[in-house]
Amino acid sequence: MKLTRLFALCACILLGFSAAGADAQKKVLRIAFPRAETGFDPQRIFDRYSVGICENIFEPLLTYDYLARPAKLVPLVAETIPEPEEGGTRYTFRIRPGIFYADDPVFKGQKRELVARDYEYAVKRFRDPKNRSPYEWLFENKIVGLDELTEKAKKPGAAFDYDAKVAGIEVRGKYEISFKLKDPDFNFLYFLAMPNVVPVAREVIEAYDSDTHAHPVGTGPFVLKEWVRRSKIVLERNPNHRGYELETRYADLRDEWDRKAIEDLRGKRLPALDRVEIYPIEDEQPRYLAFLNHEHDLLDETPFSFIHQVLPNGKLSKALEKQHVRVFRELQPEITYDAFNVEEKAEGRENPVGGYSPERVALRRAMVLAHDRHQEIAIIRKNQALPAQTAVPPGVVGYEPALHSAAQDPDPARAKALLDMFGYVDRDGDGWRERPDGKPLVIQYKYNIGGQEARQLGELWSKSMSAIGIRIETTAVQFADLLNDKRVGNFQVAGSAWIADYPDAQNFLQLLYGPNTNQSNESRFKLPEFDRLYEKSLGFPDGEERNKLYHEMNRLLLAYAPWRLGVHRIYNHLQYPWVKGYKKHPILYTNFKYLDLDVAAQHVAMR
Repeated sequence: MKLTRLFALCACILLGFSAAGADAQKKVLRIAFPRAETGFDPQRIFDRYSVGICENIFEPLLTYDYLARPAKLVPLVAETIPEPEEGGTRYTFRIRPGIFYADDPVFKGQKRELVARDYEYAVKRFRDPKNRSPYEWLFENKIVGLDELTEKAKKPGAAFDYDAKVAGIEVRGKYEISFKLKDPDFNFLYFLAMPNVVPVAREVIEAYDSDTHAHPVGTGPFVLKEWVRRSKIVLERNPNHRGYELETRYADLRDEWDRKAIEDLRGKRLPALDRVEIYPIEDEQPRYLAFLNHEHDLLDETPFSFIHQVLPNGKLSKALEKQHVRVFRELQPEITYDAFNVEEKAEGRENPVGGYSPERVALRRAMVLAHDRHQEIAIIRKNQALPAQTAVPPGVVGYEPALHSAAQDPDPARAKALLDMFGYVDRDGDGWRERPDGKPLVIQYKYNIGGQEARQLGELWSKSMSAIGIRIETTAVQFADLLNDKRVGNFQVAGSAWIADYPDAQNFLQLLYGPNTNQSNESRFKLPEFDRLYEKSLGFPDGEERNKLYHEMNRLLLAYAPWRLGVHRIYNHLQYPWVKGYKKHPILYTNFKYLDLDVAAQHVAMR
């Protein structure tokens, strides 16, 4: 009897060592996000970090080729990319059979296949008033019959009827769905490639109801294994996933990153990673040090404050070079801006920067002219940015590289003259200007509490406005709270940024489209002429006619100044040599499903 117990004990010890050895061989990627997430219900999220996680859990109909530059749409869940029908008002998709959701208790042990009705349900969720989707604008005034269903749900005591038939969403059997649009939209295919325009199983949403952010269940390559809010997010490989292979037909073999990715991933079934651990770290120094100390394998968006240590004289530092660290330099298709709330009331009181009268427009334009963007680029951004001339960044269809406007160039003398002309003068001799009616002029500026960069940007606003006699009070708030404040108009001036959801100017100009107020239009800008041009542009494919409309919209932006245009940031992404297959994509938020790890090399470095 004693001998039997001894053998059993030895067996347990050996099995323990075996399990430990297996864990040691798992491919675990560790990375930091510079901002905290808000949750993972794809139709209810707004921030890019939450969307980035959803990108790995869910799958849209279409996606972007990993290596193609410029960005190129390719099928993902759909069998093919459909051609626009009926003059650009109909798009029909056939879904690949045999795609299954990740396992979840809601499915009661059964495999749940993805079907066309899941897309119908997801699109309807964007328009359900209960969800208050920040991306409702994608399908607002877009699909035949859907607006009417939403209006019924807004009536007192009513609820959104998900079973109601919508003429513009035709489910043609188990795997086919067709969308009929009210008007032509040649960018509609881009919408169906966004990582939050994804199918969700209705039974999952109804089962978890108010806690859907914590229970994302999709068909993607990873599942959410662990979530400690604002602290840690863990993804693990989805055992139900069918897998990918790297597509190389659009690769540029002259590009060293393409060649290396092909070499690293040739013949492999993706995803190759077993686990991804993401740590939201808003403070720049610990995020940077975690990479230096080998606690993290990648450093996306090296903080500007450490650029001189990482890239002295524009070249990788000797210390990082010795460790064979590689740097991917990227001019992102994004824009930073400071949004003026142009409504005449904000935070329950009169808003001095709101309105469309000549004196209010003059105040905003003067503040734009006074802001020292040169200092922002040279000192805060460490020359890792280009000044924005319009709302549309480089790398996006509709960008105008030759356009330059003095309306956004720093010029304090012009700013003072403009203020004087419209009656913003110092009446009581205290050094600060009053409004034309003699009331005090005090302006509130909000920015994200996390990181040195945001704090410096707030200080620059104070300094720049003080130089022309405008008193400004800055307030730092949490990132998620700032997003919400901007969405509901609870601010006067606030820092912001937008990175391309899809590579077309429309994605940026919609930020100023009047009906998108309370969604993506943070400035709450409502100019009928701008809205008319925007709506007209939807009916044109890429070309000269549409670009003329985009140009005119940019002219109105400069004239009415709902934004202080910021910069297009240049980011330097760092990776250790054991990370394989890396190439930063201009549209996709993350590239976890394309990465591999040399576990042995990773463990040696971490000792």
